[in-house]
Amino acid sequence: MRSSGHRTRTWIRRRSTTRTRPRADIHGLAAIVIACTTVSWSLLSVSGAGAAENRDGAVDRAYFMLSNGIDLRAFGDASTRRLLNRVRGVGKEFGAPQRARYCRLKEISDEVQWVVNDLETGETISRSANAEELYFGASVAKLFVAAALLEKQSGRFSRAQLGQLVKMIVVSDNVAWLALQRQVGEDGTLNSGREAVQAFVERMGYPAIQGFQGWIVKQDGTRVHGNELNALALSQFLSDTYRRKYEGAEVLWKIMQATRTGKGKIDKYTPRHVHVGGKTGTYSGPNASPATVRLTTIRARNHAAVLMIGSHHYGISILTNTGSSEDVAVLGGGLMREYLGVDERVEC
Repeated sequence: MRSSGHRTRTWIRRRSTTRTRPRADIHGLAAIVIACTTVSWSLLSVSGAGAAENRDGAVDRAYFMLSNGIDLRAFGDASTRRLLNRVRGVGKEFGAPQRARYCRLKEISDEVQWVVNDLETGETISRSANAEELYFGASVAKLFVAAALLEKQSGRFSRAQLGQLVKMIVVSDNVAWLALQRQVGEDGTLNSGREAVQAFVERMGYPAIQGFQGWIVKQDGTRVHGNELNALALSQFLSDTYRRKYEGAEVLWKIMQATRTGKGKIDKYTPRHVHVGGKTGTYSGPNASPATVRLTTIRARNHAAVLMIGSHHYGISILTNTGSSEDVAVLGGGLMREYLGVDERVEC
């Protein structure tokens, strides 16, 4: 982030300078005023392949060591260290009632969409027919703000920014969301930040989504609504993040593994031996953008999840408008059993 005024910048040189160039919203939070705080510029930079994953223990401190030798837990403050703990599945039984509900959910095409993909190859394993339809993303869109900021700063971030990123992704803090979106822009305004987040989304080549929070107001007065996502674009983003397709992706990937908000969603029926991360989203309210999102009322319950099954990484991206987190939990539990070889196979 470029800033005015006098700031002391202490830069830590990256061990790897390889850069991969990228290819090529929640309804506005009304009347929230964020004071722009001075950012401490003790900056880090990250790039390159991820650190080797230690599979022993749900709380894996070594996992948060980046490939350039920087330990995110050690660099962060006490709050960051408390939040950066790797997560495993809750391990609830996926019995006959869940299996029957899963098969019913797979047939719902007007309020449920999903994609299962191989994050390491980018291959789509299976998807719903409507996986490219726009749904309300809720807090899942925070992923794009985090990625856009890290890419803008060439993988560099301050201690304060790390704390905000962790709060935004791990516990879904909305104040951090707006503060970081401002920092993505060139002039510190929310509108500039929204435009910069959307520019990142378009450079990455994701089809027809709006990854920013709120509304962009163009010079001619035209307004564009953000936080309109689809499961296909989310699945592509998860794979691009795993494969380090933009600078700073390693940082976001690591932070995503500590997400605590999925226990009532995909984490619920994920076995305890499976590491699971990602980002969830929940919102209920009127549809402010019926021109692009066809749903009358928004009852979003979403989860873009990443799973390490054995030593392989997969993604399950689910967007729903059923108003039920249990629907997301059951759908995720069924998809991993039908397509990813987790536990006894489900067949519909």
